[in-house]
Amino acid sequence: MQYGLKWNPNPPITVPQLVAYALATGVYTVLAWISMVVAPIQIPGVGGLFIAMGFGVPFAMWFGGWGMVMGFIGTTIGAGVLAGLPLPISMAFGVGDIILFGSLLLLYRGLSKRFGVDPIGKDVFTRKGFIFFFIVAANIPHILGSVYGTALLYAAGFVPQNMIAVTFLAMWVGNIIVVTIVAPILLRLLGPVVERMGLTNFGIVT
Repeated sequence: MQYGLKWNPNPPITVPQLVAYALATGVYTVLAWISMVVAPIQIPGVGGLFIAMGFGVPFAMWFGGWGMVMGFIGTTIGAGVLAGLPLPISMAFGVGDIILFGSLLLLYRGLSKRFGVDPIGKDVFTRKGFIFFFIVAANIPHILGSVYGTALLYAAGFVPQNMIAVTFLAMWVGNIIVVTIVAPILLRLLGPVVERMGLTNFGIVT
């Protein structure tokens, strides 16, 4: 079966898949919290280097729509509640990860076949694979996520108007650095293993 964007193309979901999604959510949540604890900039909900994102991108590419669920839970709890933010604001940050990982999934699954690259990034260390990954996975979704996150922080009163550009750049560039360094290693080394074990998701949700 080819990877795509169909809803529930191959039911039912398996127990190993559920375990993998739960473990990924746990890892992402802990890393999101660590990212807030070691954040070098004092802006609520923003880490200078959001370490969790380097793992979240491969998780979303492998697990499809479940990666969006992982992002929402992980950011809401790890980067929100555990970081001392009110629950409504924390959940709003979680929505930002749905936007980020959702756009990543749509772009990567939707365009990979047209551009002749692997839909779950196993070819990320080839020239074509890396260029596609850098544009589609390490840049575009994070621009969208950073715009949303910055607007949310401004609306909530955490960021003054004169810090909007700085906040956006901190979120965007920080994610580019982390994703470009961490995610390709995971995609290349663990992607084939995750696929061989039957843990990848062929559509939006299975």
